[in-house]
Amino acid sequence: MAGFKTAKAKIAVIVGSNRRESLNRKLAQALVKLAGDKLAFSFVQITDLPLYSQDSEGELPKSVVRFKSEIAAADGLLFVTPEHNRSIPTVLKNAIDW
Repeated sequence: MAGFKTAKAKIAVIVGSNRRESLNRKLAQALVKLAGDKLAFSFVQITDLPLYSQDSEGELPKSVVRFKSEIAAADGLLFVTPEHNRSIPTVLKNAIDW
């Protein structure tokens, strides 16, 4: 179809490390660069999320509302995360719980 343009898929990038100099963050940035302009990427911050508590589900903290909104707006998710004690890091587990 000549002239037909599709919108770029929106990909939310979640880095499962809270280190400032995280190798996983650098890897995620390299992956975004490799994709060029084929996709629209946005990095989703997870380090400001409070510890998950079911008691907070009635009135969600602002950071959780922001996080959920960014995830809902994405067409896909890219997780770039280290292994921690044969599992996922606590900061990522907490984000997934929210």
